[in-house]
Amino acid sequence: MDLPTQRVMKTSTVLEDIKSRLDIVDVISGYVQLKKAGQNWKGLCPFHSEKTPSFMVSRAKQIFHCFGCGTGGDVVAFVKAYENVSFPEALALLAKKAGVALTVTGKDGRNLRKEEKIRNAMADASTFFSLQLKRSASTLEYLKQRGISPESSESFKIGYAPPGWDNLLRYLREKGYEDEVIRDAGLAVQGNKGLYDMFRQRLMFPIMSMSGWVLAFGGRALADVNPKYINSPETAVFRKADNLYGLSSAKDEIRRDNRVMIVEGYLDVIICHQYGFKNAVAPLGTALTEGQIKRLRNLTDRAVLVFDGDAAGIAAAKRSLPVICRHNFTAGILVLPGKEDPDSYIRNYGGASFRELLENSKTVVDFMLSVSERGRTEVVRETLTIISEVKDLLLADEMLVELADRTRINEGTIREEFSRIRTKSPIKDHGGSGARGALKNEEYLLLSAVIAFPEKSGHVFAELDIDDLRDATVRSLCRKIASIPQDGDVSRVLSMADEGERQVLTNLSVDPGFDLDNVDRNIEDCIRMIRRRKLDERIRSAEKSGDLRLLNDLIVEKRQFLKEKGL
Repeated sequence: MDLPTQRVMKTSTVLEDIKSRLDIVDVISGYVQLKKAGQNWKGLCPFHSEKTPSFMVSRAKQIFHCFGCGTGGDVVAFVKAYENVSFPEALALLAKKAGVALTVTGKDGRNLRKEEKIRNAMADASTFFSLQLKRSASTLEYLKQRGISPESSESFKIGYAPPGWDNLLRYLREKGYEDEVIRDAGLAVQGNKGLYDMFRQRLMFPIMSMSGWVLAFGGRALADVNPKYINSPETAVFRKADNLYGLSSAKDEIRRDNRVMIVEGYLDVIICHQYGFKNAVAPLGTALTEGQIKRLRNLTDRAVLVFDGDAAGIAAAKRSLPVICRHNFTAGILVLPGKEDPDSYIRNYGGASFRELLENSKTVVDFMLSVSERGRTEVVRETLTIISEVKDLLLADEMLVELADRTRINEGTIREEFSRIRTKSPIKDHGGSGARGALKNEEYLLLSAVIAFPEKSGHVFAELDIDDLRDATVRSLCRKIASIPQDGDVSRVLSMADEGERQVLTNLSVDPGFDLDNVDRNIEDCIRMIRRRKLDERIRSAEKSGDLRLLNDLIVEKRQFLKEKGL
């Protein structure tokens, strides 16, 4: 990962420096087509499929918010979500755009420098493997026999690890890498006689980040040895459960098609792409994980899962359904005939035949009913258990209607059993952009005023006790705003906010909900309503307790308050 060298900054100021040099509208315009809409900019959201633009960007606040899916944040949050990278990776990408060098101190600095060295070592290892492939006639012949074109080989950076114990090790040492870095990158293994190459006599498949950085490798044995495949160990830059093979190449097609195809192997992905199915990705030799699905959820909410037609493929499909449903994917399942996998099927029968199978993939309900070997009652309960993972009530409802129709069981009975199953496994609501809409009252209007005009927060918090606010989200955000300097940079609060709070903050930043020219009146009206409500609550409490002296004092206080406010 090459970092800019123009300017060196410390951790405490580097983020502010980057953001001061970049305009969020300019950055996002590089990813999304934006048009001016009043004080803001509007476009189609890149994080979910929509036909009517609901994605807003505020140049004044340097914040974005989508009113369709609730995603929002500052420029770093956008790059982090769009590129599906970590915070340090997003920071590095933006630093390069801004011409700011990242020299970070302390633990964060050590971690960033370690990650940078590992990334550089992985990039050089990929170059080494590519060079070795070009020199190996037998391996090139093997790729030809497997139907992999030279263009696909180049696109996916396929390489070759030659026989021998220290070929890559010597290459990286000559490039100046320390043994510790080579080992930490998972490229060498410590043995009794010292380090030796992790990968030997294997076809090499680089596993890349969304931005195209090489994070790890998968190695396929070319000789008759076990294991057939080995993957890089987890490192400072690579977590197996969070990455998918082919995602760097597939991300744009997934967004365009609004669908991801999930297959099982490296060669499946490559052949799919070669024949025009460029939205194909694969887990890294494991069942589909929460982390992998979260990465895909930023790109689409539709998936088709393609599995081998054997018992292992069917079992893998069933294991994947709960995690797919948990993230509200509309999913199709294709179990290939016989012992075919996508690689062999496409090469044997062609892309047109494979496309026809895809178009006729089964729904979750159809798949469960067609493959389960249990009795009808148990199959229905098993299917209902999977549907209970769906958080989107409309999507779950469609599946329940389909299940009742397919099984000819009374829909009321299906729903009653579903309710019983769901009660045993309650689904948590993780919040969303509807929080503000559910309580569009004086508290949210006051919060909106403080977000729009942070310089007025001192007056607001002097006039009002934050503990008097009923709404927990408003109360928490007000405390966070009160803790930062009144310099207008509300985006500082984003780094302290949880997911629900960030959605409210970005929502109100691009749509304040009141006339900005009347901010002072809005503030005073909201403070008055909140203070009056608090007085009424205290009066009711005094009445209930029978404390007549306190009740009388509070009534006098309320009369005085109403007189002062001209009410």
